[in-house]
Amino acid sequence: MTTGRATSAPAGRGDAPADPPTAMDNATGKRLLALVRDGDYAHPGEEEANRLLFAGLSASPARRVLDAGCGAGGTAAWVQAQGLGAVTGVEVDPATARLARERHPEVTVVEGDLQAAGRVLAGPFDLIYAMTAIYAVGDQAAAFRELAMLAAPDAELRLLEYSAPEGDRAGAFCGGLGRGRWRPLRPRELPTTLAAAGWTSVRVCDLRPEFVLWYRRLNERIAARRAAIVRDFGAEWHAFVADEYAGMLEAIRAGGLGGILVRARRGGDLESAARGPA
Repeated sequence: MTTGRATSAPAGRGDAPADPPTAMDNATGKRLLALVRDGDYAHPGEEEANRLLFAGLSASPARRVLDAGCGAGGTAAWVQAQGLGAVTGVEVDPATARLARERHPEVTVVEGDLQAAGRVLAGPFDLIYAMTAIYAVGDQAAAFRELAMLAAPDAELRLLEYSAPEGDRAGAFCGGLGRGRWRPLRPRELPTTLAAAGWTSVRVCDLRPEFVLWYRRLNERIAARRAAIVRDFGAEWHAFVADEYAGMLEAIRAGGLGGILVRARRGGDLESAARGPA
């Protein structure tokens, strides 16, 4: 059975020019995380998080599924392998989209921006999900509207995302190196934001304890696989990734960053939502 595990070597030095070690949202970062996480996952929790996000879904190979921000395609491949649907992934970074197609040719991967997803995708989709992808979108309201317009009647939206605490405690962390574009979701505002975009029946579940556990485990893996990371990506990349995820664990423990699971249904006046605020 095909899963989210990489189908080719994750090394960054021999098979592609390495991106500079300044952020993880590029193809080199995705390859490095595949080495650490034992699969093409950039989200915390890997397959444990997958099972949590898709809990309660029955197998339905005919279900039309959209992975919004699919990265290297590991989750899309896992969903399809579980028989949960036929998955299309959309990824904004061209090199990462190519990587996803190389690793997981069984999944359809389209290059495009979630803020204009309707330009590159044709719905309708019965299930739309994102795994720590929406936080990196500049205009999240626009992305939610685009996704609603691609959704079938009564389609479900499921998100596993970073969350911001009340107040501005996330500001210092998100302004750090490589994180200037981070916009963690604000749980109290999310129902209103989603309703304005055409989504209803919004439920938000706090996952901060799970995020603490998942990032502690990730930091342990980064330390244990130092030699392999240095061999394949270089000492600078190891130093960057070790510092990046140690900082994330510290921020989550301190309450400056969190995690949430979100479920919603398509509903409301989608034509008005698509036009946005008057």
